Amino acid sequence: MMPAVIVPAPDALPLPAPVFLLQILLHLTFLLHLVAMNAMLGGLILTFYARLKGGDPSAPWTKLADTLSKVTPSLVAATVTLGVAPLLFLQTIYGQFFFTSSILMGWGWFSVVVVLIFAYYGTYLQSFKGRALGGSRTPLLGVTLLLFLWIGFMFSNNTSLMLNVKEWAAMYFASPKGLHLNLGDAQLAPRYMHMVLGSVAVAGLMLAWWGRARVRAADPSGEFMVTVGMNAFTWLTLVNILIGLWYYVAQPAHVRKLFMGGDITATALFGVGFVLGIVMVVAGFRGSKHGSRIELWPLTMLTLIQLVTMIMMRDTVRNGTLGADFRPATFEVQPQVLNLVIFAVMLVGGLVLLFWMLRQFYVAWNR
Repeated sequence: MMPAVIVPAPDALPLPAPVFLLQILLHLTFLLHLVAMNAMLGGLILTFYARLKGGDPSAPWTKLADTLSKVTPSLVAATVTLGVAPLLFLQTIYGQFFFTSSILMGWGWFSVVVVLIFAYYGTYLQSFKGRALGGSRTPLLGVTLLLFLWIGFMFSNNTSLMLNVKEWAAMYFASPKGLHLNLGDAQLAPRYMHMVLGSVAVAGLMLAWWGRARVRAADPSGEFMVTVGMNAFTWLTLVNILIGLWYYVAQPAHVRKLFMGGDITATALFGVGFVLGIVMVVAGFRGSKHGSRIELWPLTMLTLIQLVTMIMMRDTVRNGTLGADFRPATFEVQPQVLNLVIFAVMLVGGLVLLFWMLRQFYVAWNR
């Protein structure tokens, strides 16, 4: 007889802050990581597409690929650095679930570190040794992209498997070797595709900003960058609305009900997210007609609000799926005020530094 699933007890150590504060910090830091990750992964996909479309070194697509390759290593560094904090907060709040899923898919999870090293090196090859690679440049870029896609796939597996509590026992007693993935979960495919396609859309919007800066600097390549960026943003956002609906349908019935009147906050988030998606697509198509004269600030604000909405919906799905297995009210809390103050100071300082670095990038774009 299959043993009943016993959810591990929370960490015996008290939480360093109230759960609600840790969740706020989780969402905030994950938003920062998400923006960087979208720029990196989406930018890498656009680079690979441009490399396939290009040919002659003077072709616009080839020049675009060369331009994007130069910034990818910096984006990888930002993605990894900004990903540390949300991962730690996730482990702090949901450790009993996250560590269990990590054990079940142990070797896949361990592979992330090794794969990241080679993927990171691949971006440096493209950035500093691109032309010297000759005919192998595009294939190597494809391999680098696949490595990053593998990393994203492992994260999607882990963060979905941690919610698939009912399958833990069957997986473990079938094989305790840490070779399991969450492939049988109906949520995995739309969850992963939603993340990947969304990254290309956001990267397209950032590319449009970059193109606008070049247009102002009288660089003829700027107009092409705006066009490519806006097309990527608009079409991928449209496709992602459909993927998002697929993701919703794949949820358990009781979670779907939360978004259909079962919970007022969840229902409001679903409505806002869907309407915003439509507005963004319409604005994208209408704005594309204006070329480099398009107003990007409204689209950027809508995109930022949409990212926040998606993060909150993701949290609703996570807590709704875990249900009674997740009982934060029972967690012991022992506030570590000094550590919280140090973290707050470092966070604010880090954000100031981050915006300063972005400003320097923007100034460089206009040269």
